[in-house]
Amino acid sequence: MDVTSGLSTQLHAKLQGLLQTKQQLLIEPAERPTASQLLSHIGGDPYFELGETWPVNPETGQPLELIFQLINPDGTMPWPFEAQVVQFYHNYYSGELPYDDSEPHDYRIKLYPRARPEQMLQLPRPAALPPIAFSYLCTQAVPSLPDDDELDMISPSTEALCRQLRPDDWRKAYNEAVTALAGEPDLGSWVGGYAQWLQSASPTGEFWLQFDSTNEFSWGDSGLLYFFADFDDPTQISFQLQSC
Repeated sequence: MDVTSGLSTQLHAKLQGLLQTKQQLLIEPAERPTASQLLSHIGGDPYFELGETWPVNPETGQPLELIFQLINPDGTMPWPFEAQVVQFYHNYYSGELPYDDSEPHDYRIKLYPRARPEQMLQLPRPAALPPIAFSYLCTQAVPSLPDDDELDMISPSTEALCRQLRPDDWRKAYNEAVTALAGEPDLGSWVGGYAQWLQSASPTGEFWLQFDSTNEFSWGDSGLLYFFADFDDPTQISFQLQSC
């Protein structure tokens, strides 16, 4: 075995060790169901419990938009916290998108440890929010490997191996190996696995989810939202926006 073949074999073994499963989020437009509180969706009715009210911006009193609701009843989605329902509300129609979580009044992240149908409350969508189309958020398990921009943080030895394999363009060596094992890296929406960075890698905790622009919500110029759970308290979630 020559040196190049040996390094390629080592790299393949390294990637096998790094391989994780992510749950790709597939947006499937559909007619609005009668009840969607216990479904993963965009544009439907959020899950609420008795005594709750629709989240608002406390500075303006304006209702926040529900960007997505994810339901995880059987634990198939790899969340770093215990919850069956997660919702992300955002001051989307304010005219200026917050780029991170530095303005707490501009967003709300709600975690429900478990869904309790006997406590469920249906709240009408506030009239101040424009109507949006309904879509299911379905999942598909696919393989995931680190973005080359974050590889030095996750596995420096793998980056060093790629530099040995191709000193003039180690990223090409890495991404060719990734594509052979897990498919060509691409942007999109998913839960778990590794983030695929639109700009530069800047994690603020344990990666949980990235959410791409949709027909309903555009994050800047083809932007994405990245969500992270705090290492010490996973229920504390931060996010950031990256756009072109």
